[in-house]
Amino acid sequence: MMPDAQLARGDICGDPTGLRVRVEDVDIYDYVHFSVIERSDSGEDEAESGQMSHVAFVHRFTKLGNMFANRRAA
Repeated sequence: MMPDAQLARGDICGDPTGLRVRVEDVDIYDYVHFSVIERSDSGEDEAESGQMSHVAFVHRFTKLGNMFANRRAA
C-alpha cells in the first residue's frame, strides 16, 4: 500500500502474517482505529481493537476490500 492511500470506515486490511483488521475510523490526528477480525465457526467476530498512525498502518497492512462495498444504496 502506498503512504498516500486513502482509508475509509469498513475497509478490510491484512498483513503478511495473515492478521486481518477492519478500519473503524481515521481521526483528525491521522490515527487509524481498527478492530482485529477473528474467524470462528459462526462467522467473523471482532476480538480486539487498536490504533496506530496512518503511516505505520499503510506500511504494515494491505487493503483487501470494504465490508460496505457490496451493499447497494436504496
